Amino acid sequence: MVFREQKQKRRIAIFGGSFNPPHIGHTAICKWLLAKGLVDEVWVIPCYNHPFSKVLEKFEHRLKMLKLALGRLMLSIKVLHTEKELGGVSHTIRTIEHLRKKNPDCRFYLVTGTDVRREAPDWYQFDKIREIVEIIEVPRGEASTIPDISSTEIRKKIEKGESFHKHVEGEVAIYIITKSLYRNQDDN
Repeated sequence: MVFREQKQKRRIAIFGGSFNPPHIGHTAICKWLLAKGLVDEVWVIPCYNHPFSKVLEKFEHRLKMLKLALGRLMLSIKVLHTEKELGGVSHTIRTIEHLRKKNPDCRFYLVTGTDVRREAPDWYQFDKIREIVEIIEVPRGEASTIPDISSTEIRKKIEKGESFHKHVEGEVAIYIITKSLYRNQDDN
């Protein structure tokens, strides 16, 4: 009888969001996932067309800022434009199903904040999401090592001309300033 070693599936964290803009909290989440050994890789996927009709900075800017913020880490992190490829409204279930179909050799996990329990009823087919992937809840708040920062607060600081640099990676701050992003706009 011949025993074959069964190949372990790569464990992939799907970390989606608006990333409007990406900040040091997002960077810390990627580091945390890998440092804890919860996954082998993190695939960061910015939303293309928000399902709750949030107004977002252009996709290309958000994608570029993510690459600037995460590329320098030299960790097992990929920034993907999957939701732009799919087009239409960016529903998490559709993204997960697409990634599973294209990557049958991977085991996927969805990264969420602990607030997802409260928001789950608003998500499209959240019960189905829970059936096909495991969820990794990232700890937030005072007990967490992950900075409690929101992109909304950063956008407000930028619009008011206040300092925001300590909340984003240096390359992202330079990009925001040189491209004049998040200035004189409604709260998005």
